[in-house]
Order: sequence, then C-alpha cells, then structure tokens
Amino acid sequence: IMSTIAAPLGLLDIFFVSSYWQPTTLFNIPIGIEGIIFSFEIGGIAAVAYAELTHRVPIKIKKHHKKFSLSLLLLLAPLITLLYLNKFPNIMLATYVGLIIGISCIVYIRKDLLDSALKGAITFGGIYFVCFVVLVAIFPGVSNWFTLQNLPRLYILNVPVYEVIFAILFAAYWGNLYEVLFQYKFRKLTSRS
Repeated sequence: IMSTIAAPLGLLDIFFVSSYWQPTTLFNIPIGIEGIIFSFEIGGIAAVAYAELTHRVPIKIKKHHKKFSLSLLLLLAPLITLLYLNKFPNIMLATYVGLIIGISCIVYIRKDLLDSALKGAITFGGIYFVCFVVLVAIFPGVSNWFTLQNLPRLYILNVPVYEVIFAILFAAYWGNLYEVLFQYKFRKLTSRS
C-alpha cells in the first residue's frame, strides 16, 4: 500500500533533475519511469523496515484523526514544490523542510510514534546508505549524476551526504504514515511457548 502511494512522488523529478542530480534515464527524459520505481521501492521499504527487523505486528487502535492524517499525505508534494518555488537554493533543502514539517505533525498527533520514527529513520538510513555504497561500487559513474547546485559537495564513501539525510528524514515521515492513516500501532510480536 505505502509503495503504491509513494510511487507518484517520483514525478517530483521535474524539480530534482538538473538542480540536484542528472541521472541516466530510459529514453533520456527528465521524469523517467526510474523515478517512479525508485519512489515505489523506498516507500515500501521505509514503511516496513523497522517493524520487520524488530518483529513488530500492527495492532488496531481507537484514536484516529482521519482528516488530519489524510492531509499529511496529500500535502507533502505540494508543500515541497511550494517551498522550492519560493527560492530555496536547492530542491533537496525544500524536501528536508517539507519532511520535517510532516514528521512534526505526525509526532504532534501521535506522540506514541516518536520512538519508532527515530528508530525507523536510523534503520532505513543505514539500509539506504549500504545500498548506495554497493551501487556506487558496482557503477562508479553514479556519483557523477549529482549536480548539487548551490550545495557543498559532501560525500561519505562516494555517497552524497544529502542522500543519507534524505533517507533518514523520509523514513521518519513515511515509516509512520501507515499507522497514522489506518489507525495502527506496531507492537513487538511475543513468542508463544
């Protein structure tokens, strides 16, 4: 579900291409199928990585803020676009601010999700970083895709620091969105004797 919801975020490549990165795409078009597939993948992985690795299961809860929850989902892309168009030096910085606003809203309405937001962010950030290191090792030219306009060129093991920050913030936001939207809380699975 969260992969499918995340897939359209790939359309934000219209802003990312050239100001943040210039990837090789099928048919050399700025908004390629690759961005949509990438968004689909990270949306699903970020939503379940922490719960899966810590053996947590979803439990239905009573409290629900349906209108506010839906607005958290629907306003992310327009908010990032609006921030960027209002003279943010780079789309990635606008994305950070949009994600931080989203995280703050989630934690405000569901304080119980703060712990999983932090742990999920670190979990997915680590997975994302390791995958990126492997990608760059196999395809060294990937590092050259990043233009990083108006940003210092900061890398860790040939991975742009901005990608790691993005992964952490995205997971803190997206990793808890399912619980907020569908009235769930993840609890540790207890083993039966």
